[in-house]
Amino acid sequence: MKHFMPKVLLTLMLFFLLLPPIALAQTQHTGQINGAQYIIDVPAETSGDVLLIARGFRPDFFPLSPVYEIETEFYQTLLADGWIIGSTSFRSNQWVVAEGGTDILALREFIDREIHPVNRAIVYGETMGGGVAVWLAENKPDAFSGVFALGADLYSKPPAGRDRANEIAPTFNAAPQLPILFLANAGEIASSLSYQSLVADDSEYKPATWKVERSGHVNVNSAERLTAMRALLEWVDGKRIASDKNVTIEMSPDSSAAITDEVAAGNIRRIRPLYGNLYTSFVAGDMQKLGVGIGDRFKLVHREMEYAVTFAQSYSDVPQLAWVAFIDPEGHVQISRNYANAAQTLNATQGDAILLMQK
Repeated sequence: MKHFMPKVLLTLMLFFLLLPPIALAQTQHTGQINGAQYIIDVPAETSGDVLLIARGFRPDFFPLSPVYEIETEFYQTLLADGWIIGSTSFRSNQWVVAEGGTDILALREFIDREIHPVNRAIVYGETMGGGVAVWLAENKPDAFSGVFALGADLYSKPPAGRDRANEIAPTFNAAPQLPILFLANAGEIASSLSYQSLVADDSEYKPATWKVERSGHVNVNSAERLTAMRALLEWVDGKRIASDKNVTIEMSPDSSAAITDEVAAGNIRRIRPLYGNLYTSFVAGDMQKLGVGIGDRFKLVHREMEYAVTFAQSYSDVPQLAWVAFIDPEGHVQISRNYANAAQTLNATQGDAILLMQK
């Protein structure tokens, strides 16, 4: 690495970046209910509105954890607006729907009893968690106000080693008793549309299915989530919303990188809990200045160690365990390992300086 250290040092001298402040919750409660771990974040001034997070499916080798990405603009905006946010690990990492719904219901009752009386309670579910949320809308409507399901997976549990049937699981009765707003990328919207088609046209709660025209899995930014969330709340408060809508919002953040002699200096803005994906300060324009295009490989340098990374469009563009980078829905460069933890590999922490160089 000595051959490029002089220009690396020059780049680092030019680079100075402050991480934006994060207004985390005023109070955080943690504990366990019936074997399911929980986190409850409470702002200093709460409205009594509660967002309950039904997480997506996780493999058995993942630890049980209720951790969620509190640093994102979506959650930070809700906290600033007085929302309490509750997240549960569920009792297992199995394919849970009704069982997961029971854990969400127990968490809602705990918040109402021990933390603050609940005003409106919205269930926010991703992938399998979207199914948990829909099950609650069908079976426990009195406890909740509405459902926001992102990339909802409403099919049956995937059979081991076989292709799954793309049919709505018999777990669901297609008779929701609450407003449901589905939001999905173009490539994974079929599940939501199938469920919507099964609900009677004269139903008071015929779901709405909104689309983000972007490839990938739950590849939706905070602005798009907030747009959908505000629309759902309008529906909860009595105003019917459009049954289908394209809410794609492309983000174009300004570059904050220092770039000299084919080296770009930036940092790790945040790390995704459990998965270890690195959300960096680099943007698409920085990759263009480096001369790195889709399919090209470049060097990632962290604490004087080098890693070869492919600039692609999604995880599936590289083999398992390989390094991959792509533009995330917020407009920044995300660096990950396919089916591996990038942050653990680097022993990286939020705020660490990183360099990108031509291969």
